[in-house]
Amino acid sequence: MVCMATLGRVRCAILGSRGLVAQRLLQRLANHSWLHPVAVIGSPSTSGMRLCDLPWSPEEQSPELPEITVREIGDPQELAQRLLSEGIRIVFSALPEEPAAIVEEALASAGLVVISHSIIHRLEGHIPLIVPEVNANHLELLVHQNQYEGGKIVSCSGCMTVPLAITLSPLDTKIGIDRVRISTEQSLSGGGRGMLAESRSGTIFSGEIDGESGSVIDELLRILGKVDSLDVTSSEIDIEASCQRVNREYGHLARVEVLLQREVSAHEVIRTWTGFKSRAQELDLPSACLEPIHFVKNPGDVEEARWVGGRSRSPSEDLRAAMAVAVGDIQVSGRNLTYTTVADNTIRGAAGYSVLIAELMLAEGIIHDSNHLLSNIQNQ
Repeated sequence: MVCMATLGRVRCAILGSRGLVAQRLLQRLANHSWLHPVAVIGSPSTSGMRLCDLPWSPEEQSPELPEITVREIGDPQELAQRLLSEGIRIVFSALPEEPAAIVEEALASAGLVVISHSIIHRLEGHIPLIVPEVNANHLELLVHQNQYEGGKIVSCSGCMTVPLAITLSPLDTKIGIDRVRISTEQSLSGGGRGMLAESRSGTIFSGEIDGESGSVIDELLRILGKVDSLDVTSSEIDIEASCQRVNREYGHLARVEVLLQREVSAHEVIRTWTGFKSRAQELDLPSACLEPIHFVKNPGDVEEARWVGGRSRSPSEDLRAAMAVAVGDIQVSGRNLTYTTVADNTIRGAAGYSVLIAELMLAEGIIHDSNHLLSNIQNQ
């Protein structure tokens, strides 16, 4: 493990300025002891604006933001050289698909580490799709990610996938899973700042989320799969999902039915979740909750359940706020398990999640020692 106290704060940039994920990133990085945001790249409409002058989208009050003026992407190669000249090592990308496809690989090719929220990389064989508590060992793929000449790309999953992966992974490891059926209720903020603003103006949105069910299935199978040095073999679990948008601003909920590989008791299931700890907990990362899974009496109270993990509801000061996954409504009969899981989609499922990936990569020396990637994780 790298001692971050001896390194100081690592300089980073954010691609995106007004979106919910970009501003959640700003919220979390403003007071982060390891990471120092020094550049924000936005659209032509925000270029030249100071961060403090941008409309603030998250529900909490804006923290004291750094004195940064938003700049435009422009030429990706020139942007990469400017970021490198400023000592930036990590880029958090909250860009939509089209600009992400143009910019992210250019930045990685210049030597930057890009942690991407874009859907475009999630199923690419050479790019690890990471949920830190579940499959940190998939970062082994970076050893052979040579096409970027020193830089790297790591992909984040969709926000609904995260709590599903965190709750299913220990069950699959300790007991074994044959089949999973998922029904989700996903909040409006999952559709972005525009959808949230329109809903507040009275717009009623369809419950259908185009392509979401397939994305959740594909991402889960990859995250729960087995890694070798060059690729990931997807899990063979039989998964079906039905995903719906609901009229709620924040927090995603999923009802899950699991057919396990053997009969279990409720006590064994709860013990499996209670005992679940990952490398993130071992390293005591700033954003890693001591217990990644929290039990709640009423998961239907999404507003309450989505905040589990920290001491407060202030994500700019408490990096563990909303970084755990809530579980409740647990029922067990033979091989059959049903439960409900809830997580905050913009923190646990997005900005807090990518910051946790950066913390893990820093603590393991992946970013600072690119010739000795993940040797300690590979040997576990």
